[in-house]
Amino acid sequence: MFSFRTRAASSDFLRRVLGRECGWTDVFRHYHTFANTLLDRLYIFAGQGQRLDITIKGVEVLDSYVRSGRGCILVGAHLGSFEIARAVGMLGNEYRIKALVYGEGTPRITEMYRKLNPSLFKDIIYMGGGAGSLVGLDQHVRQGGIIALLGDRSVRASKRIRCEFFGEQAWFPEAPALLSRILDIPLVLFFCLHQGNGRYEIRFEYLADPPQVGRYQREAAVHDIMQCYANRLEHYCKLAPYNWFNFYDFWQSDE
Repeated sequence: MFSFRTRAASSDFLRRVLGRECGWTDVFRHYHTFANTLLDRLYIFAGQGQRLDITIKGVEVLDSYVRSGRGCILVGAHLGSFEIARAVGMLGNEYRIKALVYGEGTPRITEMYRKLNPSLFKDIIYMGGGAGSLVGLDQHVRQGGIIALLGDRSVRASKRIRCEFFGEQAWFPEAPALLSRILDIPLVLFFCLHQGNGRYEIRFEYLADPPQVGRYQREAAVHDIMQCYANRLEHYCKLAPYNWFNFYDFWQSDE
């Protein structure tokens, strides 16, 4: 609340998504929604998910790939609660999900969740540790397993690409499209939207098939997939504008 950088980023995003100038009440609502999702995760990690009202739409898309034994890649965002969507699948024993993450943005909070329910952290893979960190993913998906990662946070040292987002160019990671190509599995979009008072709506939808192109067409194919992702993310941001939790200058023009 006292960081100028995060307040400015929140105000800038809300101005874009709401189409008007935003005041401190809008920024406070943005922070308050984020705080709600952090606290609601406690119920999930403490094994009390029944306290939350969670509805799921489009799960048949996910089921079709799991039943086929092919597996898929779930591509989410810092929109709503990524952890609740992952935990619901694991607690229900329906899906085997490995989550790929770049690092821990809130290490103290993460450690608290880890102590509450260590089992929900055993299948987290931290990227950036070299090729060795991805060993075993191929076997996992060949057994109908699922890989989950977020597609709206690019790391400067990683491969990234610029896509149009709310009328301006912004950086997006290439990892979702590249993994889809390497593992030859489709991409499924998913979001877990916070709707207030412990209510969440999890949505799944088909995003793209793995790009089957030659070396020289690869960059264009990756861009097309990530632009499609950016378009759908913009759509869901408009549905739930206070749910997007990237509190930094997302449209930075640095190279």
